[in-house]
Amino acid sequence: MKKECYPIDKYDGWGIIFVLKLIFITFATIFVLSLRGPKSPFLMDQKLRKMDLYKEVTRLAEQYIDSSEIFLVEVNIKGKPGNQKIQVFIDGDQSVGVGECSKISRKLSDELEEKDMVDGRYIIEVSSPGVDKPLKLIRQYRKHIGRELEVVAADNKKYQGELLDVVDKEIEISIKSAKIKKELNRETLKLSIEEIENAKVVLRF
Repeated sequence: MKKECYPIDKYDGWGIIFVLKLIFITFATIFVLSLRGPKSPFLMDQKLRKMDLYKEVTRLAEQYIDSSEIFLVEVNIKGKPGNQKIQVFIDGDQSVGVGECSKISRKLSDELEEKDMVDGRYIIEVSSPGVDKPLKLIRQYRKHIGRELEVVAADNKKYQGELLDVVDKEIEISIKSAKIKKELNRETLKLSIEEIENAKVVLRF
């Protein structure tokens, strides 16, 4: 029986090549978006692990603080898996000693190693924020009563003056106002903690 062959038209061949290229580009685009997109399973997994690590470090740090005069200010986790820096800032109603920071650092490191919660290499730093860092908690303001503060309010207005008092979640500062008969007049300003965008202690040398 004679076998018949039907040649493919050259235009049909170009069409097939075009369709194949289109399929390749589509799959390549989907692959790139899966790696970079906000809903990438890989990135979402990293984000969830970082969030879990943040919660666990916060919980452990609060657990390891055994003095009523010392408190946790914040936890920061910087870097990517395999090379991360875990920063834990603690403060005290009076001061925080190096020994307290070292003790919490050792306990955190041992616990994280035991639970294998951190991928790859990492560094743990436990320290007090220092007077040049912004005040985060109302409890920090209380220890600085009588010192001068530089405050940026939520409306971007800036104030500078002596911290007079702290009541509940509100601070009271004495700020400079207009001069009256060549004498500098001062007025009292009250701000709630929610109204403060940033506040630092003014250092005098």
